[in-house]
Amino acid sequence: MLLNSVGIPHWHATLFATTQVRNSNKAPNTLIAALSAVRMLLRWCVSQSLDLESRLASHALLSNAELESLRAFCEGRRPRRDSVSKPTKVRHLRANEHARASISRAPDRVSSGVQYIRITYIAKYLEWMTFQLCERATQRLDPGRASDVKLMTASFRALRPTIAGRSRLTSRRGMSSDAQVQLLEIVGPTSDENPFDPLVQERNELIVWLLFHLGIRAGELLALKVSDFDFQKNEVVVVRRHGDKSDPRRHQPVAKTLDRRLSLSNELAAAVAKYVLQSRRRIPGAKRHHFLLVTHKPGPHEGAPLSRQMLAKIFSTIRRSAPDALANVVPHVLRHTANDRFSEVMCKSRSNNPSLKRSKGSTS
Repeated sequence: MLLNSVGIPHWHATLFATTQVRNSNKAPNTLIAALSAVRMLLRWCVSQSLDLESRLASHALLSNAELESLRAFCEGRRPRRDSVSKPTKVRHLRANEHARASISRAPDRVSSGVQYIRITYIAKYLEWMTFQLCERATQRLDPGRASDVKLMTASFRALRPTIAGRSRLTSRRGMSSDAQVQLLEIVGPTSDENPFDPLVQERNELIVWLLFHLGIRAGELLALKVSDFDFQKNEVVVVRRHGDKSDPRRHQPVAKTLDRRLSLSNELAAAVAKYVLQSRRRIPGAKRHHFLLVTHKPGPHEGAPLSRQMLAKIFSTIRRSAPDALANVVPHVLRHTANDRFSEVMCKSRSNNPSLKRSKGSTS
């Protein structure tokens, strides 16, 4: 939700997010991106002493100079609390993911990708709200006015920066073979280099195994439930559960894509079953829900589903334990690593089986 300075939801922003984003079955992070863009628009209005709703309701659209000013405002980072009056805030913003390789940029500017997203959602919001306000006043928007509104938002979209293709130097890659071996050795419960408390060593090793072998996303890992595993068939179903009412976490981890079924090796299936039947069942509070990974640390959150922050802390500990070989290890790197292994297997299968090779002149 986008809240004003006294904690009341912003009317049009809430209606926009509900009808235009959430009802389109978009992911929660998409909803956050849309609301963050609307927040930038409202901050710009405060800086310009502009009553946006009154302006648009009176059929007075934004000028090209104002659109350029808004575009420039979208380049900046979110102002600090002590530097500007804060008219709005977004509730449940996703924490920044660390250890992501990126090109250095000016500290007072966001990347071109962030600017592109902001301008895109601001344009969509302006068009939607203008139609809402004008139709409320006149019951019907004449074609000429509708064309002017679309021209205004098209002009603003034209100001979006060009997004360069991904650089091979800064793109995230999978781990080397030596780093993979070192990672699996470090998280082993019998390893002298294991940096974790014995209470959570088995769980943390299982976390690494699931990410390493299945190549799933961090959100998909944290959303796994015990009931998603079929130990008779050695399979797991990655389910998309947006808005799961049984999830007590403030930042709900969800699957990004459609449901899919993945195979488990005998060793991985046995590790999951052992964790469920031995370690997890002894944790107070774990029986209150069906999520696979839980908090083991005694306290008010003991037995609660594992959070994104705790998962990030686990990988931060792993990176510190081997800063040379595992300096860039995050959950998504293991996804790239799993994809690299899969690609190698497919390449070997193609080279060993001529029938899998494309014939000369064939098209993909």
